[in-house]
Amino acid sequence: MKIEELVSLTNGLSVTACGQTLVCDRTHVAAVPGGVDVKFLIAGTDVVPRLRLSEETLARATADDVAGIVGRVATRAIGCRSR
Repeated sequence: MKIEELVSLTNGLSVTACGQTLVCDRTHVAAVPGGVDVKFLIAGTDVVPRLRLSEETLARATADDVAGIVGRVATRAIGCRSR
């Protein structure tokens, strides 16, 4: 996956957390040494999770892999367990 694809993948991504469907919005991706830093707003909340993906992870990850990672990070940020 390319860095440019992360924003379009994450913006509008639906995430199920705490029995609700939430939407990721306003994604910001910045290149950092060894990978990328990703932060996004969970629409309707003040929660802005942040994660770092290594170059290796980004190189081998599919869109589904990254969506799963973003979903798990969002679920933890909201404060409930994955379903």
